[in-house]
Amino acid sequence: MATYRLLMKAHHLIRSSPFARLLSSETLSTTSSSVFFLATPLVAITVLHADAMDVGVLGAASTAAPLLFGLSAGAIADRFDRWKVLFWCSLSRFLLVVILPILFYFDRGSVALLCIVSFGISMIKLTFDTVISAVVPTIVPPENLTKANSWYEAINSTAYTLGPAIAGWLVQTVSTSVVYILNAILYLASTVCIQEIVLPRAPLTAQRRKSHFLDIANGIKFLWKSEIQRTVALAAGFFNLFHTAFFTVFTIYALKELEFSAATFGTIISVVGLAGLLGALCAAKLIEWVGVRTALVGTLMAIGPLGFPILFAASLPFSQRTVLIVFCLAAWDFLIVVHVIIEQTLRQVMIKHGRLSRVTATIRFVSWGMDPVGALLGGVAASSVLGSNGTLLICMLGFIASSALLLTSRGIRSLSNADLRSVRVAQRAIDPAP
Repeated sequence: MATYRLLMKAHHLIRSSPFARLLSSETLSTTSSSVFFLATPLVAITVLHADAMDVGVLGAASTAAPLLFGLSAGAIADRFDRWKVLFWCSLSRFLLVVILPILFYFDRGSVALLCIVSFGISMIKLTFDTVISAVVPTIVPPENLTKANSWYEAINSTAYTLGPAIAGWLVQTVSTSVVYILNAILYLASTVCIQEIVLPRAPLTAQRRKSHFLDIANGIKFLWKSEIQRTVALAAGFFNLFHTAFFTVFTIYALKELEFSAATFGTIISVVGLAGLLGALCAAKLIEWVGVRTALVGTLMAIGPLGFPILFAASLPFSQRTVLIVFCLAAWDFLIVVHVIIEQTLRQVMIKHGRLSRVTATIRFVSWGMDPVGALLGGVAASSVLGSNGTLLICMLGFIASSALLLTSRGIRSLSNADLRSVRVAQRAIDPAP
């Protein structure tokens, strides 16, 4: 009876709370995305026999949306009804993915097809995530934003824990069509959850009468005027350049040089995701304990040194190399999740709701826009005399350099925990005009 009452209470919470329903939808869509984006290069390598350059191009296609469409995504998100944008983005992902199982069933699959669909999914996801970042502050009180962002990242980490294991197992044991059928089902379920979310309506302002390009220009201007947000965006872009290059090469490195099977590789990534979940659950306490400045800089600075042992994994026995890879990547996941929570909370506190989507999209243009560049450079470097090991070493050094950029900002060096809780303190860093 107690269990029944607990389940009914949880059911009522999900139905009555917009944030809870948003988390439910995000769990389903992120699980589907994590399955899709890990399964797709595995399918390319194991089914379509793609080489390093092919995987690099595929990685660039799946991450090119912020570079090509990032600035427009924020302008669209601030201009149109946010619920409608979320709903149609979710439905569009379902319709796009459902094409793949049909074409693979009739042996029409190709790397080019995967590139096209991956780009489409990433473009929709960019818009979807940009809107959500602006929705959260409208349905969560300011004093609870750090906790809400921690919950949000915990859901993402849980989804990324489930997705890779599912993807690796499906690619190895069943047909490619089944992988993408599961993607379509999860995206459809996410759409159903969104349908019942009730969001506050944004006031109709003069902003909607401005041109699309003026909206983009304003997003760039707001970001440029905030020293903290500008520096965070540049450091994130530099980090993402090397992070994407690393994982573009690491997928091939793990399958061919470390001799992991697709299922083993997927399981490792899933186990690593548990560390991200732990990071999300511990983030608020960790930030309170060490301080926002130390947490923001330190989480990024530790990633490079923690990754160096990966370069020596191939020389170890299979069981030891597996443990080493799990430890290094788990530490990365923990640190990255905590870092993202701090970034997101600072942005939501510092920037007014009416322009939050535009500024978020501009930041993602700078940071996520480096992903396709990193994927291409990673594929090119791994195909050159550098090889996989040389490319991975350069990526480690790049991680260290990206953290050093944060220390160039006087605003970041003077951050305190009060800046996560006080709008008045943070508003000094950005243009006060509406």
